[in-house]
Amino acid sequence: MELNQNQSLEFKECVRRTLPPQACQSWLNSLQLLKITPSKVVICGIPHKIYRYEIKTNHEPLLKKVLDELYPEKAPFSEKKFEYKIGCSTSRKKTVQTEFDLNQEQFVTKIDDPELKKTKPVRQTESAVESSCYNLLDSYIPGKRNLLAFRASRAIVDMPGVAFNPFVIYGESGAGKTHLLDGINNELQQSTPNKKTVQVSAEDFLNDFINHLRSSKMKEFRDRYRKVDAFLMDDLQALVPSSKCQVELLHTINALRKKKAQIVIASQEAPTQISKLSSGLRGRLESGLTVDIGIPDDKTRIAILESKAKESGIPLNDELAKFIVQHIKGGIGRMEGVLLRLGVHASLLNEELTVDLARCALKDWLEDSAQTSKSLEHAQGKFTDETEKKILQRICVMFQISEEGLHSYRRDRKHTKARQAAVYLLKQLTSLSLSEIGTIVGRNHSTVHATLKKVRERMSKDDFFQKQMQTFLQEFEEKSFPYHSLEQNRSYRF
Repeated sequence: MELNQNQSLEFKECVRRTLPPQACQSWLNSLQLLKITPSKVVICGIPHKIYRYEIKTNHEPLLKKVLDELYPEKAPFSEKKFEYKIGCSTSRKKTVQTEFDLNQEQFVTKIDDPELKKTKPVRQTESAVESSCYNLLDSYIPGKRNLLAFRASRAIVDMPGVAFNPFVIYGESGAGKTHLLDGINNELQQSTPNKKTVQVSAEDFLNDFINHLRSSKMKEFRDRYRKVDAFLMDDLQALVPSSKCQVELLHTINALRKKKAQIVIASQEAPTQISKLSSGLRGRLESGLTVDIGIPDDKTRIAILESKAKESGIPLNDELAKFIVQHIKGGIGRMEGVLLRLGVHASLLNEELTVDLARCALKDWLEDSAQTSKSLEHAQGKFTDETEKKILQRICVMFQISEEGLHSYRRDRKHTKARQAAVYLLKQLTSLSLSEIGTIVGRNHSTVHATLKKVRERMSKDDFFQKQMQTFLQEFEEKSFPYHSLEQNRSYRF
């Protein structure tokens, strides 16, 4: 007997009412009673293999009792075999992995059982959101630090090849660069399905280049990457070992720009920061828009954490979300690991997720984050404001100008050099983003980025200016900062 949607919902509600109040019920959200035969019962919609283990171990007797009451003519269910399937029956052709996918609330995937494929798909409930196996820009959660990158990505989708070409996104691992790349690529394919896009990691691009070079098939390689309408590359820094591949990428970018194809590059560092990047490639990338995506602030991380918890079926209250964000540092990948670990504890131990449970389950990460925060507190956290003041005061004394003059738009040599020095030192000695530095000196993100480029040029030509900066850095190393912390904080290499 195949069950329709109403029968499945009735079964689920009966199970929900029968479960004890303290039991974890998140696995019930997408549960579906699919089929009852003389020898077995098929249940699908299990959001994760962890929940399948929990249901079979802790709740199967309860399911049998509910089914005995609902379908006495099919009883006894204690003699039937229960089969649990990850996902639920669907007419969609694409499979979806929901664990931590930001664009859905319900786990939906194909079932490999041939018998189940013959059955009619069960329709999703009205509360379910349209699922997608791709990252989209709409599923990206923008915050203060990544808002510019998000809006620029949206502009690129609206005006590919016209707005910000090439577009370079850089930032630490886990900041969301790959999500933006996926979002741009997938939305370009949706909006213009007749156009061709290619998204590749720099490592795959390098390996592809080497293989085609060895087999003397470079024309095939060039056609693959140059005859497209959008070219997206992740982890640019992986090309550093190969100067030949960097030259090939430069020619690829030039060919794509000539035909007005969109170019998007993601990297852990800005092109100016990658010391072994060829000058030609660096210059070409700098001709477009370069954006520092930054690590999401706590407010944004809480929103991301809650969204991922909801979609992976893990009950996470506001208090617990704030505790995790405040005590565990790192990128989005670590947040996913936190959720998975909490989900395992809640499921297998059948315990309610609380802050106390999190302290126990995440003890190693909490200790690691506490030690990291303590070692970097002096350089990056508690004394940031004091460091800013010291830098600005020292600059004013060094160049004999007032603080008002430093923030002014005066373009004489003295004020220009002082402003460049301030931007450079703030970047070297603090963990501030370019946008935050711009706020301090009264300039915008793009101006700060351009100023850092001018500082590099000035230091290569003006030995006295370079010596001034080195002396300043040494003073702070000796008086204010541990050397190793300072080295970690420096981003611009000359």
